[in-house]
Amino acid sequence: MKKIEKLNEVYPEYTDKYFLRAKKILEKEGINPVVRYQVFARQDIDILEGVDEAVDFIKQVAGDKAKVYALRDGQNYKAKEPIMKIEGRVQDLIDIETVYLGILSGNFTGKINFNEMRKKARAVFNAAEGKPVHYFGARHFAPQSDERIAKICQEEGFAGTSTDIGAKAWNAKGGGTIPHALILTYAAYIQEQEIKRNPTVEAAKGFDKNIDEKVPRIILIDTFNREIDDTIATAKAVPSLAGARIDTCGENYAQGLMNTQLLDLDVNPKYLRGKGVTIAGNWALRRALDEEGFGDLEIVVSSGFNEEKTAAFLKADKAYQEKFGKTLFDSIGTGSLAKPIMTTSDICAYFSEKKNKWVPLSKKGRYEIPTKRLEEIK
Repeated sequence: MKKIEKLNEVYPEYTDKYFLRAKKILEKEGINPVVRYQVFARQDIDILEGVDEAVDFIKQVAGDKAKVYALRDGQNYKAKEPIMKIEGRVQDLIDIETVYLGILSGNFTGKINFNEMRKKARAVFNAAEGKPVHYFGARHFAPQSDERIAKICQEEGFAGTSTDIGAKAWNAKGGGTIPHALILTYAAYIQEQEIKRNPTVEAAKGFDKNIDEKVPRIILIDTFNREIDDTIATAKAVPSLAGARIDTCGENYAQGLMNTQLLDLDVNPKYLRGKGVTIAGNWALRRALDEEGFGDLEIVVSSGFNEEKTAAFLKADKAYQEKFGKTLFDSIGTGSLAKPIMTTSDICAYFSEKKNKWVPLSKKGRYEIPTKRLEEIK
């Protein structure tokens, strides 16, 4: 597919909407710490391609406001080691993540079989049995593929997508919640100011204060692996809260999972009680919300929802409804419509002006990985 002309100018169209909203919130609130991101892929790669292109994009958009340390095209790569580290003011970086990850993933994965992708989209939609499914996979594929993939999803019954370019298929705009990066930025601000506040709650307040009231207040709640505690705290602090999105990363077990008494469910054990977003974690959160009087809050599940995982969660949903008379979850966000070599970008530190040093700060389980292989790209 042809490259997108002037991608550095039109990139907001190809960006997950929650990053654009996050930037707006931070601008309105005057929060702009210096942060460090680290970028990694989940598989070994014999010969890297696309790193130089991704770095060029970052430099075109952020210029001298960003310091980029990276491997180079042609080098070998081992899964989970840093491909890049990026430093700069968060407002200069937070809205470009989707595109540089898409450039990397698109190059690492290579040619897409769109017919196979259509089959997988159809299978996920059918497995969801009427629950809304949204396509959230822009970062997993080259930006120039996003519009076509979103169109396939729309034709197969999905309810929407997260980028404006993709949402054209629905004659709509991109949607979504908020990113981990926004919550971590609030955490950096709170630490620097030496105040005792909950970053997830404060990010939710910022969202509620600064984003159009027509946008549902659905908040990401897994950043610090306090899925239950942070959801309840947010619900108490933000009366307009409509729901919570669970996106627990694969390094963690969801809060409350180990103490959850499940019915006898015949599903793959990794979906039942494994790491990441699991039935037991979802079950624990829903029970806690019901018991605290927040049973009307929606739950959005995301992360790895292929056909098999979706079917497993639907089986659990039916069991939950039969026992408690309520849904276990309400909708799904997925990008798992193929097997791309996915890349991930996480804030892993911020620069403390008071202490004059870098301070570790990350979502739980995604700590900074030391490396000596990266070189600064001027």
